[in-house]
Amino acid sequence: RFWVSLGLTAPILAFMIGELLPGRPLDRLVPHGLRNWIEFGLATPAVLWGGWPFFDRGWASVVNRYLNMFTLIALGVGAAYVYSVVATLAPSLIPASFRMGEDVAVYFEPAAVIVVLVLLGQVLELRARGRTSAAIRNLLGLAPKTAHRLDPDGVEHDVPLERVIVGDRLRVRPGGRIPVGGIVVEGATSIDESMVTGE
Repeated sequence: RFWVSLGLTAPILAFMIGELLPGRPLDRLVPHGLRNWIEFGLATPAVLWGGWPFFDRGWASVVNRYLNMFTLIALGVGAAYVYSVVATLAPSLIPASFRMGEDVAVYFEPAAVIVVLVLLGQVLELRARGRTSAAIRNLLGLAPKTAHRLDPDGVEHDVPLERVIVGDRLRVRPGGRIPVGGIVVEGATSIDESMVTGE
């Protein structure tokens, strides 16, 4: 959705940037009335298909009476798009005070750009979440499956980690992994905590 919407929105942005260039060269190539139709054709799939999840979530937030970010996105994008469609299809319905000379202003560009920016935010969020999940899996992979438990007479037995209970004495061998949190009662060592602390 993001890449398709971005591809459809880029030409609309080019029209907007063209208005800022000296002499407005794009106005000579594409008349304002035709430009509205081109923007309408490009923005419609970007807004309706690309932004469909936002409209869906926005409607659900209204139905559930739990307004959120998607309510605002759906309302803002929807209002800009619907107004622009009316201004393109039936410009005579737009009051004179809304006009810029003979032309009726349309807002396809903000509607499409908002959809693209929110989609970009969601793509970045999914990537960050994926990295976090991978880091947590790596961290869980550090935990050993067994522990070296010492009996009261000092004999060592390997037991599954789930059979370790509070009060058990465990031995951690040099270079081994620490199976559970506890108190050191004998011996000394150094521990590499970089996976936990990030240092």
